[in-house]
Amino acid sequence: MQLKKDKRRATLCWGDGRKQDVNFFLRQFAENHSGKELIIDVLNSKAAFIPLEDTNTGDILFVNKARMMSIELYERDLSDETMPDSKVVVHVELINGETLRGCFLIEMPQERSRVSDYLNFSPAFIYLCSGTRDIIINKAFVFSVRDIEPIPEH
Repeated sequence: MQLKKDKRRATLCWGDGRKQDVNFFLRQFAENHSGKELIIDVLNSKAAFIPLEDTNTGDILFVNKARMMSIELYERDLSDETMPDSKVVVHVELINGETLRGCFLIEMPQERSRVSDYLNFSPAFIYLCSGTRDIIINKAFVFSVRDIEPIPEH
């Protein structure tokens, strides 16, 4: 029996500079946390190729996720339980020269709560919260990250 999957739209930015509007297929229940499956769950799964729907043609493609540089989200796609220990504002430079500004939600033990720890111990794809559109970044395409300033807690 085939389980019903939800579609979530995003724009893929490929390593060669092309952009493509796609739908991700997400399960109603995630494997590694409570609640629904998220795009970042699919990206950080063990699968090398994932199915996506090209929103322009309706074609189902099996794409190599290692070739994705970043994924621009149309809406925030975080778990309801995401309670970060800290938010850190960063400036990210990708290998193509593109720069991104946003914040990492760092959910690490206190002794490993630096940006360098987050980058070194997190999975291949990381989530950058931004004021306009959140972006999921493939760390393989990151040239550098600069910690700008901590956001004060309220």
